[in-house]
Amino acid sequence: MKELVELLNKASKAYYQDAEEIMSNYEYDKLYDELQGLERELGITLSNSPTVRVGYEVVSELPKERHESPMLSLDKTKDVEELKNFVGDQKALMSWKMDGLTVVLTYDDGKLTDAVTRGNGYIGERIMHNVPHFNGIPMRIPEKGHVVVRGEAVMHYSEFERINENREEDEDDYKNPRNLASGTVRALDSSVCEERKITFYAFQFVTGYKDNSFGGQLDELKSYGFNTVEWMYTDADSLENDIVYFKSNIGNVDF
Repeated sequence: MKELVELLNKASKAYYQDAEEIMSNYEYDKLYDELQGLERELGITLSNSPTVRVGYEVVSELPKERHESPMLSLDKTKDVEELKNFVGDQKALMSWKMDGLTVVLTYDDGKLTDAVTRGNGYIGERIMHNVPHFNGIPMRIPEKGHVVVRGEAVMHYSEFERINENREEDEDDYKNPRNLASGTVRALDSSVCEERKITFYAFQFVTGYKDNSFGGQLDELKSYGFNTVEWMYTDADSLENDIVYFKSNIGNVDF
């Protein structure tokens, strides 16, 4: 389904923006119908799907909204021995830590109904007008209950570099992807999110999950159409070597 969305959006951009035809109307319609069939079958519709293409929306402010469950700060360390002591005799899940802006999504009866930034952990800002222009957020999921998902809205380094390269000569470059991502996610004009590509990576259920393990939850999020970070299980004895392996061999670190 993701491949079809990417291909159809590429064909649409070529036709309408570049006056170039990379596939016939018959081929486009056939793939479009196939995508619609998959969306009905899976109960998933991605935010960038051509079947739900939306216009741009401009809001005058970002309304404040209280989180259903507070987002508290996590402890951190750079000491491997401290990590080993924390893990003890248990299995630990290791994944990338992304540097973007945390966003909380709410689904009811399978439909995305709310999107709020982390804010101070208790109260965030509502950004529903921008979410349809993110990559990696399904507008519909197959789970029909009340589901709350946390994730990180990031700007890839390649996108950050593209934006700086296209700035006017008299304009200063943006300093880092994290700050640019934060400003883009909170933009009042949703066309800014369309112009600057923001990608959402889900990392946690708050409510609505079926599996208590982090790994099981990440697999469940992926099955709903979310992007998730690369991850692996480790233990205290393997931790040091696994960190080296993870940094060298796992995943795309363009964020």
